[in-house]
Parts: sequence; C-alpha cells; structure tokens
Amino acid sequence: MRAIPILPFLLLIALMTASCGAIQALAGATPRPSVNLARTGARHGNLAVGDSLDGSGQPLRVLFVGASVTEGWFASTKEHTYTELVVKGLSGGRRVRVTVLARPGITAEGVAQWDLNIPADVVVVQIATNDFGRDLPVDEYSAAYAMMLDRLRAASPKADLICMGAWSDPAQKNHLGVEVADYDLAAQTQCEADGGHYVDISAAYLNAANHGPPGRETFIGKSDVFHPNDAGHAELARLVLAADGFTEPANPTR
Repeated sequence: MRAIPILPFLLLIALMTASCGAIQALAGATPRPSVNLARTGARHGNLAVGDSLDGSGQPLRVLFVGASVTEGWFASTKEHTYTELVVKGLSGGRRVRVTVLARPGITAEGVAQWDLNIPADVVVVQIATNDFGRDLPVDEYSAAYAMMLDRLRAASPKADLICMGAWSDPAQKNHLGVEVADYDLAAQTQCEADGGHYVDISAAYLNAANHGPPGRETFIGKSDVFHPNDAGHAELARLVLAADGFTEPANPTR
C-alpha cells in the first residue's frame, strides 16, 4: 500500500473544508467588513495618500475580486495580505483607490451576481478554488467565469485584467474526477479572451513553506494548513506584479 504524503493529505482535507464557505466562516474568526459588503454587492474602498498619476488628482483605481485568499486568510496582519502588497508595489507614493470584494467560499456564479459596476484601472481576480471544491462542472464554471469577466469589462473596458488560477494542487481531482488544472485552463482561456493576463499560482501552492503552521493567531483568526501564510501572500503579490503588462503602474483609463 502506497504511503500518503502528510502535507498533501492535510491540504486536501483543508480544501474540502474551504469549499464550504458557510462552514468555514463559522469555524474561523468573525469575517472582516468586506465579507459582508461583498454579500450585498456593496463596495469596500481605501484611498492611499500620495501624488496623482497624471497631475489631475485622479488616483489609480485597483479592484480585487475573490474568496477567502483575497479576504486575507491567513496572513498574520492586513499589511501582509497579497492585496495590500500588490497595492504597495503599484503605488510608489502615488494615490491608489482600492476596492476589495471578497467572500470566503464564493464561486464564479456567485460573483457574477454581485454589483460589479466599479470602474477600475487594474482588476485582479482569483476565483477557481471553490468551484473545483464544490464539484461544479468545468463547462458551467467556464460560462460563469465568462459572465463575471464580461460584467467587469463592462465597467472597466480598458483595465489591466489579471486572473489567478486556483490555490490548489493542479493534479488534485474532485468528486467529478476533474483535475484542478482543468479549472485553471478554463480561467486562463476566458481571461485571455477578454484581453487579460493569466497567472498560474499552483507552484506557490505546492511550496509547503507558503502554508501554516496551523493554529497561528492572525488578524482574521487562527490559521489553517490550507490558506497562504505571510510567505504565500508575498509570493502571490510577486506573481501578480510580475504578470505581463503589469510590471509598471498602469495609467488611469476612465
């Protein structure tokens, strides 16, 4: 009988838990306000102090859309979340208006029902993990993902669009027998069809140093073995900032 590696086994258990948003929300800490805002389709914004990009007073507008990882699970502090690190990398002392729409357990179909009429210069999306974990057929996921991107593009037709794949092992299969890699491919296909840049984060996930240890105290509750730690969030931010067409701060387009 072949031995089962401990970390991948623990990560699989955590993924199954993470796929049930309501259960995980109850098991973790009280969600931050942006979780509740996302549930109602509202917006959560923050304006950083600095100079405008073009002297007109117009800040760089950055929109993040995602689930628990985008919510910040389980960086030690808000400042260590990948969203904060991306904004810091983009700003360079310039003004940045940040909107974070995030709800643990959310799927592409769920996001497509939110109020996404939020004009932005940069849009970062990380929606795939829960669709895989909830055994949504890939064709349905692809259609929902396309609908989500269409609504984001309607509000921001010229924005730099960055789409991250699933925070998971690409070879892992769900109860449908479908691999994570198939969901990643669907996200990549739809993203690139909308003129976006796809970012594969599977290598970051597979690096054990980017997880845990479980039970750490964080700003959002005790950590688990599945979600990224500070190193994981830093790696996600690095990958986003290094994406094609995204290495320099964008100019406002609307």
